[in-house]
Amino acid sequence: MKNSEIIQTVMFDFEEMTKEQITELCKPLKPKMLRWLFRHHQDNWVRKIFARMTNVEIGEDTVICHNIFISDDYEPLLKIGKRTCIGWNISFICNTGFNNNIMQNNEYIKNHVIKKDKIIIEDDTWIGEHSIILAGITIGKGSIVAPGSVVTKNVAPYTVVAGVPAKEIKKIEKNKSAENR
Repeated sequence: MKNSEIIQTVMFDFEEMTKEQITELCKPLKPKMLRWLFRHHQDNWVRKIFARMTNVEIGEDTVICHNIFISDDYEPLLKIGKRTCIGWNISFICNTGFNNNIMQNNEYIKNHVIKKDKIIIEDDTWIGEHSIILAGITIGKGSIVAPGSVVTKNVAPYTVVAGVPAKEIKKIEKNKSAENR
């Protein structure tokens, strides 16, 4: 089966397929194509299949909206917890390295700009639309990143952050029933 036929099948005929069937059918696709499917597929449960096939760890009951960008060279650098909502147009920048630019050899750039590290999104978080999360960041359990934020520092559990760069704007009271999940 040609790549174009595989893509057409999983984009438009997926409702009759199981997770296992989709995974098996897509095994011949390169990571770049799987990520394209992840970004553009219409259904959340299918998007998560493609993300997992490219080394993204995703917890149960998590919702991931369309058009998510992940810079990680397909390495296992992004972990998303359970019951998390990832809004539209989020960028996870796990790797800030250049592809072929001569500036990557500059000592300052190597030591201060280029970074490759994990991003961890803990359980029960919400990442608002159009946000950017940078390498090495952990978003704590139960936290909210307001839409349009750029997260440059770790976010403590049960905290709301907003802005560019994102700053704490409120602590959230822990829900006792949610705490036992």
